Amino acid sequence: MFSSEAQRNADACRFCWMCRHMCPTGAVTGNEAFTPRARGLLASMVERGIGFDGDMAGVMYTCCLCDACAHDCVTGFKPSEYIREARMQAVVAELEPAEITQAIGNIQQKGNVYGLDKRLERVEKATKDLPLTAEVLVYLGQTAWYRNDEEAMALLSLLNKAGVAYTVLKDEPPSGSYMAELMGYTGDVQEMAARLAKRIDDSKAEYMVVLNPHDAFIFIQDYPRWGLLEGIQPMTATSYVAQLIEDKKLTLQRASSLTAPAAIHDPCKLSRALDETDAIRKIADSLGVELKELFLNRKLTRCCGGVPLMMYKPALVKLIAREREYDAVRIEVRKVLTACPDCLHIFGAGTSGEVEFSGIFRLLDENCCNVRSE
Repeated sequence: MFSSEAQRNADACRFCWMCRHMCPTGAVTGNEAFTPRARGLLASMVERGIGFDGDMAGVMYTCCLCDACAHDCVTGFKPSEYIREARMQAVVAELEPAEITQAIGNIQQKGNVYGLDKRLERVEKATKDLPLTAEVLVYLGQTAWYRNDEEAMALLSLLNKAGVAYTVLKDEPPSGSYMAELMGYTGDVQEMAARLAKRIDDSKAEYMVVLNPHDAFIFIQDYPRWGLLEGIQPMTATSYVAQLIEDKKLTLQRASSLTAPAAIHDPCKLSRALDETDAIRKIADSLGVELKELFLNRKLTRCCGGVPLMMYKPALVKLIAREREYDAVRIEVRKVLTACPDCLHIFGAGTSGEVEFSGIFRLLDENCCNVRSE
């Protein structure tokens, strides 16, 4: 059932407890079945003749795939290797939870994991008159189009103010990032990626600025190994905007609205998967923001729970989000900045309101002195 590499990882993890404190789902529930060790034990049992069933599949879907466990592993093992493969086998055998079946169907039929028919009006209006081709292509992602447009609108405004010639794909297709977490790196995911890559190539862009770290991860890590996106450079929106500031394309004033220290929430796909933690802090520093670091920051960050897990276990994701909120409360911070639409959506829906989670691009746009250029 599993590849030799996945099985090697599972066999190593099955009797090891050393990363259990880093697992977001295991930590907030205290449920041993929700730890990397338990998932490794299940995978090794399957390879030793125990039948793979729906209950086992459900356990594999309680993982955020945030790789906190792998980052904490001194011996270099990676539980996400066997978890992704287990999810692929679950879908092939039709053993995945009904909520996962629905989420996959939403992406295939409606182009978004949320199953919504209508995109957010502000983003539609802001992008409808853009040219078909440009030097810079901006990829916004499903959450920005359908659930939380705060950072999308701020990013587009900043690009206008900086005089960047950019475009956005009409009816932007999904990148395959959520699908890869829901069903593994299947042929369906690679076909979805190939279709999108063709649309990206047609834009004639030299650079692709990616708002959602989830999408940036698959563009930067997986598309090249599938032979896609040759000739275009994908980059995170945070790194691109930080460069605009360094190049003095944006004129900024001090963020006077922040009279108390704030904190940065590092999205796990940005910090741990892509090894980017400085750009967002450079943006905050350019605004004179006084920062206090959260417990578990930078590459040790705590995942917000993630949109794929939210589709399956929304109550579990709320627990994880509230734990992150508590990380801010215990260092006496009442404002947390991030750059991920997924994180903002999850924190907005899942926290108590004691801490305000806000977008770094929104704060930057509010304190940018450039005259808007359309």
